[in-house]
Amino acid sequence: MNYDPVNFSKNLVKGRIAETLFEQMLRDAGCFTILSFGYEKIIPELAHRHNDVKAQETMEIIRRAPDFAVINNDTHDVFLIEVKYLMRPTSDIILADAKRMFESWRPSYLFLATPDGFFFDKASDIVKNNGEIRPFQHPQISMELQKKYTQLLNDFIEPKPSENSN
Repeated sequence: MNYDPVNFSKNLVKGRIAETLFEQMLRDAGCFTILSFGYEKIIPELAHRHNDVKAQETMEIIRRAPDFAVINNDTHDVFLIEVKYLMRPTSDIILADAKRMFESWRPSYLFLATPDGFFFDKASDIVKNNGEIRPFQHPQISMELQKKYTQLLNDFIEPKPSENSN
């Protein structure tokens, strides 16, 4: 498959939108501390050490880092969460992501944003269940709030035709 920089950029933007909406939805719920934890935030600072073997090993570990560390302010539990956007999720794609996460960070969780809603599960459970991921449910994040953010996701990802015209 040939590299398409426009398609790559489009997918990158969709992923960043999903990450931003995930972060804002949790902030809106008001009971979490969200820390950006992904490699995109850290790698630029290490890039100038690209010839250093120790730095390369560290960069590979960080490259596999989940996007967020989320702290539940009530229970003080900490969750390492990777956020992905998938237009058409399949168990094969979900399983591949979960395996990568499970190999690098234990425990870690996958939050999946799709046009139809959000999904969330522990990477080890996704692997055990052959790529199946559960719908996102949290007692402090209502379905109403989730629907609001799913609609916002869809507004950004797939704008209505009238929004594209000038």
